[in-house]
Amino acid sequence: MVQVSYGGFILEVDLSNRKIEKKETPRSLCKNLLGGKGFGTYTLYKRLQSNIDPLSPDNVLIISVGPAAGTRVFFSSKVNFNFKSPLTGGYAESQMGGYFASYMKWAGYDMIIISGASNMPVYLYVDENGAEIRSAEHLWGKTTFEVENILKKEIKDNVATIEIGPAGENLVKYACICHANGWRQAGRAGSGAVMGSKKLKAIALVADKRDIEVANEDTLKELLYEISEHIKKDPLGTLAENYRKYGTPIVVEIANNLGFFPTKYWSAVRFEKFEEIGPKAMSQYLISSRACWNCPFACGKLIEVKEGRYAGTRIEGPEYETIFAFGGLCMIDDFSAIAKINEICDGLGLDTISAGNVAAFAIEAYNLGKLKTEKPFGYGNAEGIIWLLEQIAYRKGVGDLLAEGVRKAAMRLGMESIAVESKGLEPPGYDPRSLPGMALAYALSSRGACHLRAVMYAVDISGKVDRYSIDINKVLIYVDNEDRFNIFDSLILCRFARNIFNWQRLSKLIQALTGFNYDTEDLKTIAHRIQTLIRLVNIRFGFSAKDDTISRRFMNEPIEPERNKTVKVNEHELHQAIRKYYEIRGWDEYGIPTTETLKKLKIEEIEELEN
Repeated sequence: MVQVSYGGFILEVDLSNRKIEKKETPRSLCKNLLGGKGFGTYTLYKRLQSNIDPLSPDNVLIISVGPAAGTRVFFSSKVNFNFKSPLTGGYAESQMGGYFASYMKWAGYDMIIISGASNMPVYLYVDENGAEIRSAEHLWGKTTFEVENILKKEIKDNVATIEIGPAGENLVKYACICHANGWRQAGRAGSGAVMGSKKLKAIALVADKRDIEVANEDTLKELLYEISEHIKKDPLGTLAENYRKYGTPIVVEIANNLGFFPTKYWSAVRFEKFEEIGPKAMSQYLISSRACWNCPFACGKLIEVKEGRYAGTRIEGPEYETIFAFGGLCMIDDFSAIAKINEICDGLGLDTISAGNVAAFAIEAYNLGKLKTEKPFGYGNAEGIIWLLEQIAYRKGVGDLLAEGVRKAAMRLGMESIAVESKGLEPPGYDPRSLPGMALAYALSSRGACHLRAVMYAVDISGKVDRYSIDINKVLIYVDNEDRFNIFDSLILCRFARNIFNWQRLSKLIQALTGFNYDTEDLKTIAHRIQTLIRLVNIRFGFSAKDDTISRRFMNEPIEPERNKTVKVNEHELHQAIRKYYEIRGWDEYGIPTTETLKKLKIEEIEELEN
């Protein structure tokens, strides 16, 4: 029997043997893992052994949605991807907005599991009846924009697509999966390279919009009304109107003013020309706002460059993370140039966070005489960076080395002391010396340096904690946020709803959608179960407590976030906080879940549990 609010089916695709199987979603998975990230993490845990090559046919690409997808619930547009990362060699997850999640639910699927590898370029056609593996010879080599346009013309029906660009085809370790004309990405940790290794260029999912049955329609209506009223009263505090007006580029101004905007490859925290790349600069190019499926917030901003060197550039973005990566780290002070770089990355299928970090690292290597290139480039040189991105995407010249990411490039060039990464993943735009809660986040995040697993930057600047310390209070907040966002990512809800869906509303939402009568403690148990499964996956892949750390530069090189205040990450505080985190999670001093914890969370009984 199909559980209400779920699609009801799992689609398994073996590209090596061209075998496709459609089977019912077990109710036990719904009850004990909810969906989305919970489903994907458990599938990784059950399917992948320790020694698999992330770019081999043995890796799996798991695409999953949760019970909120395709319903009338606001902020429920996200789809989840899980895989073994070719960039880090560890657990990977990435969530993507747009409308693919809704189409997937309307077609009747909670999860699509792709294994094996084709010996020729293919794409996967999916509808409610199943799937077909089709030739993608005519799509191979094309940009993400071109692929989506071609497939929509070919298929014509109500279709949502995800695709990779040339970077994914060429196995760039931080290639991403793109959607919605290249304007939505599963950006981090190399999902695009995994698709490329399987010779899978795209997935085209055909579905008609339909009403998703929920357990309690009256309760859902009541909750949605309550949320609507909350949104009217400013869900993000005094920043809400600016977020609606400018989107995430508003953070450029905030980060620079508060001294946490990473600049000149992590050597400073303020960019003198930040106004040239911030929200006011963006407003000169703004065309309209754009939203994901059923989102009242519309954080996406469609911009167009109408004159100058980059005239004709038309994209949704750039988002804050792209501006930080190429504006701050690479010191480009021209908004139109960053927009062009964003367009190029989207078309090639490159994660802009990693690509910007790599480009800035390459500039440091070039300036030190460690990297020889055919074309000179440096800080502030947009054309040089555009050239470098093309080299990376097609693995030409120095691009072949830089396509491996900062960690491997640094090892090859003897620049480990300069490289900035955690677990092999390049960080987003929050300097942890100015925001020590982010030091904890970068160290503990399972996929590597990440701002989304616990959103600690918001905690650090909230005024409710000691900004410049890592104390027990921050550890407790980190655990609570990590747990709540594990539930978010299993439903799946956008992070912009974080001030709307507290534990009580999450409980009410899940009861309305599924009928599962879970209180806050029940949900925290599910979240803890998911987090422990993730830890077990990373342990299997060879990660340990020694990997729960940050770049030594953050502990050795001070910066000045405020006048006459110099700070760096306190290494002792960080290590004590990590030990406290292990203790709270029920893991031993080496970060390994204890036998008692595994029994308490019933890790090996998930598929049998019915209560």
